[in-house]
Amino acid sequence: MTDPVLDRLQELSGLTVEEALDGSGSEDLLRELQAELLRFFPEHAHVADEFREIWSGGWPDPEIIPHGWVLELEGEPVGFTVFHTSLRRRVVLQHFVGIDREAGSRLPLRWVQYLADAVFETGAHDCQRHGTTLLAALGENHPEHARTWERYGYRTLDIEYREPNHGQHWRDYGPPTFFPMTPQIRLTDEGAVLPYAQVVDAAVRAFLIDHYLLPEDEPTVARTLSLIAALPDPE
Repeated sequence: MTDPVLDRLQELSGLTVEEALDGSGSEDLLRELQAELLRFFPEHAHVADEFREIWSGGWPDPEIIPHGWVLELEGEPVGFTVFHTSLRRRVVLQHFVGIDREAGSRLPLRWVQYLADAVFETGAHDCQRHGTTLLAALGENHPEHARTWERYGYRTLDIEYREPNHGQHWRDYGPPTFFPMTPQIRLTDEGAVLPYAQVVDAAVRAFLIDHYLLPEDEPTVARTLSLIAALPDPE
């Protein structure tokens, strides 16, 4: 059975998708996903072990649906993207996207937008299958990429957002330390009718508290949540 979201992605961009983390993929596909992570994000090597845990059925949270897509062009792996759908928060968490430079030169100019749309729609379908609706997608982006994501419908959040060094494994290194990232959010129609601060709060909690397992009262986290509470609705 074909997936119309992925069929449309292939039609628009030429990219095909192999899902590596849903339990149906081979171990070779898992290794390819790990290799793509290490190629593009070697500073996040610890996440490769998390991929294996998910693939082997060790994912601990039934309210989070993980996705790891190996991206192929003309039958050859050229990149990857990883994202999670949080049913609890009704949010997509966008973790990684990377593409081979040479392959990227052969893709349409807006291939990132087409991929982001496919991720967004997949998260919406995840929620629909479980009797709820998606409110938003949130990405942690480097500042130099913020303008690009804004062109694709994402709003940049000025909330002093910090990502913990070592990700979920920060406890292995003592008290958490952080580095700045630029959080950017894209709302669904359902999310757009709710108070903006409420949706942003849910999305940020999905990352910082549910995913990174940071305490809500940790000072850096608490500061970000306090700034979110004061956000006005967009005009």
